[in-house]
Amino acid sequence: MANDAAMDKHLILLDDAEFFIERNSNGDAATANGFLLRRCPTSPSTPGGYECVGGYERCASGEWRASINAPYDSTSDRDCRELGRFATNLDAIAVLWKARRDAYCQH
Repeated sequence: MANDAAMDKHLILLDDAEFFIERNSNGDAATANGFLLRRCPTSPSTPGGYECVGGYERCASGEWRASINAPYDSTSDRDCRELGRFATNLDAIAVLWKARRDAYCQH
């Protein structure tokens, strides 16, 4: 896809041609959060040709949390599903990658 040229290849951790996990460029690999992205057609709401459908981040407690997008639930007022909290970022990334096809995609 032509839009792939805009992505910084060394920040892409996993890629199956539909989904990819990209580490945030603000910080080093040991501390930076990252995003689960899904390729889709370019549109006004997805000008880069991808949509964010999940991610991982370090909590204030030092644990790593992974979550994926989910349909909005008015009872909980949430549109994401936490996959868990983990001791390392690699554990969070692995669980996020395994759940990629369960993420709620809008495009």
